[in-house]
Amino acid sequence: MSTIRYADQNLTEIELAQVPEVVPVVPLRNAVILPGVLLPVFVGRTESIQLIEAEGQPGALIGLFTQKSASDEDVDVSGLYRIGTLAEVHRVMPVGEGGYQVFLQGVQKIELVRQVEGKPYLQAKISPLGEIADATEEAQKIFQSHVLEFIKIHPGIPDEVAAFVKRLKNPASLANQVVFFSRMEIEEKIDFMKFSSVQEKIDYVQKWLLDETQSLRMEQEVRERVEQDTSRMQREFYLRKQMEQIRKELGEDESDDTDDLEKTLREKQLPEHVQKAVDKELKRFRRLNDSPQSGGMEAGQIRSWLELVAELPWEEPEKKVIHLKSAAQLLDQDHEGLEEVKKQILEYLAVEKQTGGSRAPILCLVGPPGVGKTSLAHSIAKSMDRPLVRAALGGVRDEAEIRGHRRTYVGALPGKILSAMKKAEQRNPVFLLDEIDKTGISYHGDPAAALLEVLDPEQNHTFEDHYLGLPYDLSQVLFICTANQLDTIPLPLQDRMEVVPLSGYTLEEKKAIARKHLLPDILSQLKLPAQTIDLSAEALEAVITGYTREAGVRSLKRKLEAIARKTIRRFLEKNEDESQEPLSGTEELRCHYEKSDIKELLGRIRYQRDSGEEVHQAGVAIGLAWTPVGGDILYIEATRYPGKGELKLSGQLGDVMKESAVAAYSWIKSHARDLGIAHADFQTYDIHLHIPSGAIPKDGPSAGVTLLTAITSLYSGHLVERNLAMTGEISLRGRILPVGGIKEKVLAAQAAGITTVLLPEKNRPDFEEIPEHIRSGITVEYFEDMLTLVKRAVKVQGRTRPDRDGW
Repeated sequence: MSTIRYADQNLTEIELAQVPEVVPVVPLRNAVILPGVLLPVFVGRTESIQLIEAEGQPGALIGLFTQKSASDEDVDVSGLYRIGTLAEVHRVMPVGEGGYQVFLQGVQKIELVRQVEGKPYLQAKISPLGEIADATEEAQKIFQSHVLEFIKIHPGIPDEVAAFVKRLKNPASLANQVVFFSRMEIEEKIDFMKFSSVQEKIDYVQKWLLDETQSLRMEQEVRERVEQDTSRMQREFYLRKQMEQIRKELGEDESDDTDDLEKTLREKQLPEHVQKAVDKELKRFRRLNDSPQSGGMEAGQIRSWLELVAELPWEEPEKKVIHLKSAAQLLDQDHEGLEEVKKQILEYLAVEKQTGGSRAPILCLVGPPGVGKTSLAHSIAKSMDRPLVRAALGGVRDEAEIRGHRRTYVGALPGKILSAMKKAEQRNPVFLLDEIDKTGISYHGDPAAALLEVLDPEQNHTFEDHYLGLPYDLSQVLFICTANQLDTIPLPLQDRMEVVPLSGYTLEEKKAIARKHLLPDILSQLKLPAQTIDLSAEALEAVITGYTREAGVRSLKRKLEAIARKTIRRFLEKNEDESQEPLSGTEELRCHYEKSDIKELLGRIRYQRDSGEEVHQAGVAIGLAWTPVGGDILYIEATRYPGKGELKLSGQLGDVMKESAVAAYSWIKSHARDLGIAHADFQTYDIHLHIPSGAIPKDGPSAGVTLLTAITSLYSGHLVERNLAMTGEISLRGRILPVGGIKEKVLAAQAAGITTVLLPEKNRPDFEEIPEHIRSGITVEYFEDMLTLVKRAVKVQGRTRPDRDGW
């Protein structure tokens, strides 16, 4: 066989009789040859060389199959794709180092059936695969137009290829040519060969052509825009230079601003490492100003960075004389109570005065809303004669809010820390980090983790903002953080701060705050003279207890403002016919309110305080609870009914409180004999524990002793002693463990008229820290043992509850 029979590239199928059953196989690396394609193939593998030398005469037919793995050297049929092409050898040319360059044309799509020989070269049995010629002439023309459009727009394809495409009349051959020369993956080309319909092949290639053509158009548009922008930048550069010359002639040279910035930077006493960075950026800034890119984005970024450096305080702060007595008076004047915070601030000022400069402490004021955490920071700054700057952290979820954005981002800005330092204009301000417990974590990072460096005295002298990119000294800043709770603050962050708890104000403290601060401020804002509005002690107490329920004084301030507005309206309506002028400080503007007037001013009473009412049923005990708005008393009710000894709980209790109830029930069962309770009662009765105000979630371990007392009272039939409340955690060993919120709980007991409070022994120091005027009038007894406490609380009251199924 030495005659070339198939030279027409329109040919994609030959007569079945011309297809041999067994053909020699050439494995191809990273290539798929399709019918109708004519191309040279380099043959260099030993087996393939032997095949060409034995059967590579012009006109010979060989099978071309693509390897699944291009790195394999020894290949059998298992390593080849099953679909390939029968190709005719047109010409063989020897090349260096023993290889051959073979010109081949694909003539028929074939399928590999099985391997016949493996040595000296691969031979396999094949089967021809035909295609259905179902493409219409119209579809062929549309397809050819898409190919020509692609060739026209593609910058790498010469125009001569279009003439070749027009000569191809077979749509299957045209589709094969496009796929062969495309950038499709090997697997995609193999999938293309699996199509048995010419129309399907055309549709597949046409979709690929449309996508590629669209992509090329976009690239072409981008290229054209770049060329336009380049020419525009050149034009703007020359125009800008002309404008500079015109401005110089008119005396309006904008370079004066740049010169002022440079002068400011030269005059500042910058650290050495900062000065080096500034010099480097100034050189870049001048170079960009003298280039066609002057006034561009990069020049603007550099100028913004230089302005930040110029505005930040770098110099050592001025030494100021510290007067401890004046500072103490100022703190006392602005705030009632809060003795622990005042003491720490004055101690720091004393150290500052003694040493002439020390590392500032990092305080975290933790307390319910409205107790004066933020206003206390203002008073601290005033007492230290330092500026106050504030960063609100509530809802911050991005680390860049703290550290800033890197300058590579468009619209980058420094973080909250450096932005506030820029406003402070000195290196030792009082820095308020408000609501530090309300930061959140997102995919942008954890702001609390970024604060670890800011609030660490060992690290914050080299704090590095991403935007500034240089170490900045924060060691002389007095950081004051505020939070409503510690639970949401990470432990490593808590460890870096001195936590100062702020409890709620007592009734007397609220009265004093209202008279000394709130009313005078309200009257001043309303432009009324002092003493215009006067409330009696009973009236003020009625406002606090009946219309507010909070640990702080924000709601109280709103109620006093409402009273002031109603007072002004009354005066103005009364005098409207006589004068149109605003109210002035005449003798007639005096209004005194008693308790009986409050309901008319503020409406019905909003809050009814629980009182320690006398308990007439066994199974009821009074507990003390802590809430975010202060302390409160809690009634725990127990009843029983015939059953199997099960325990039922209600009142929207949390897991910890439920476990406390189970622990109390188990302990009572194990100590029934000591308590005088028959064991049979536990087998024949179910018990139900309920805590009223069921819409309010309740949780915590401090109700343990109250649950214990209520269950004991129920089973023993003895009433709990009147005017007695308690708090404490219990354990199965019979121990009473300490709890928190003692001050708030004692205040709640005092407000409810409770005279005796039972506390854990380990809470004795907490009670002794409470001011004397709060402790007076309340008898406190301390207990370590649960059995002793129960016998103290549950006593025979002269009558016992009859044994019945409920009450």
